[in-house]
Amino acid sequence: MSERKIWEFRNQTVCTILGLAFDEKELGAIFKKLKLNQDGIAAYEMHGSLVQACGTQNKTSRQLDKILKDRFEEYRGDTKRIPQKEIYRYIEDGNGMDIPLPALVWFAVRNQHEEIDEIEAGVFAVTHIYGHRALRFYDALKRALPDSRPEYVMKELNDALRSNEKLQTKCNRLERKREQLKSEIGSIKEDRSRINTALEEQKQLNRRLAGDLERVGGEDALNRIEDLKKEIGLLTEEVTILTDELLKRGRTDDMASTELAEIDPVSESDIEDRRESLDLSGIRVAYVGGVESLMPHYKEAVESFGGTFCYHCGRCIQGRKEIENLVDGTDIIFCPVDINSHNACSYVKKACKMRNKSCHFLRSSSLSMLIRELENRAEK
Repeated sequence: MSERKIWEFRNQTVCTILGLAFDEKELGAIFKKLKLNQDGIAAYEMHGSLVQACGTQNKTSRQLDKILKDRFEEYRGDTKRIPQKEIYRYIEDGNGMDIPLPALVWFAVRNQHEEIDEIEAGVFAVTHIYGHRALRFYDALKRALPDSRPEYVMKELNDALRSNEKLQTKCNRLERKREQLKSEIGSIKEDRSRINTALEEQKQLNRRLAGDLERVGGEDALNRIEDLKKEIGLLTEEVTILTDELLKRGRTDDMASTELAEIDPVSESDIEDRRESLDLSGIRVAYVGGVESLMPHYKEAVESFGGTFCYHCGRCIQGRKEIENLVDGTDIIFCPVDINSHNACSYVKKACKMRNKSCHFLRSSSLSMLIRELENRAEK
């Protein structure tokens, strides 16, 4: 079946197609594209000029035929399901309104058909009535909207539709947020219930502790604790004195060794070798936990072996990070288990294992235990 060209259509069919396909703004663009003079020409004059040009085959009609063919090509598949001689009835009934009206008219008259004259007549009759109906509607809108041109109604409706879609999207988002908040409120209520239960248990524990405190002596027991703290302070001072005496004794032993060396050259060499073997040579030693008041004496003992001392009290307020940083910056770690937190011991063990660092867990926090371990380390 051959295709008809636009100059083969009736004038009223061409008028209908061009009028439906191009508004005033598009008419100007078409004139510019076809390089036609549009200076001082009104829209209806441009429309009439194009209709007249399509009466014969010429450059303008050929270009318009191609422009319209390209524009309506995407609807070709949709119109194939409608018999050509029935298309105008679809226009009349409104069944083909998912396809633009000018595309329906175009495909109704585009192909050659034995009843093409009746088809064009039917198309003209239907679109003619549509034109009157559109004019009546336009007139009604114009009178109902004195402050707005009817042409803008569709734009306003589209703007309102887009605004409504945005509002719907926001409503959906708010609804999801509301459901999320409801879920969070439920979780908060559950947490509050658990906290209230824990607080009640803590209150009961506090009451039991208060009862236990009264049974062991009440305020007298607290005074006894203060006395024990004072005793610890006194013991710490005694340890300091004993440490000084040990250091003095060590210096005396060194002097005696020197005197003996003058008598026996071989023993002097042995002593120097012994001193070098007990030197930590700047090894960084960390001590985690223990008695905080003994920290200066821990430090003095480590430095007396030539090592560098680092200390951590064992209270992991900031979690494992501070323990990991300490392990990263030292070579050997001592960790007493009698005065220390469970978390500190656990963090030290894991950090040393991951970094392949030497770690020694001491049975006691005493200074003598540390000195003994340092001697064993220095000898090794």
